[in-house]
Amino acid sequence: MDIEFDESGLAVKYDEDIDDTLSWEDVVRISGYKVYAYPGEATFLVFEAADGETLEVSDEMSGWLELLGGLHNIFKLSPGWEEELSDAEPGGEDVIFFTK
Repeated sequence: MDIEFDESGLAVKYDEDIDDTLSWEDVVRISGYKVYAYPGEATFLVFEAADGETLEVSDEMSGWLELLGGLHNIFKLSPGWEEELSDAEPGGEDVIFFTK
């Protein structure tokens, strides 16, 4: 799976014919969490739209680091939000990074 994004939105490509997309202007909340996954942990970001649609991406997808590096150009995120996500405890509370 691949994460792709630009100034207008986010896409997760599952294969050549199937992908999920979300427009940045529709995003009302961004949160993150971790889970235990063999052989360690998996980190997720959840993008929620006003209509209830969600799109989740994980650190196991290609494009993850590029997305983390570019999100502050799209949303007003607090300084150190990436460290806060990295420090989250697996199975703990979701961490909210953005709300509209």
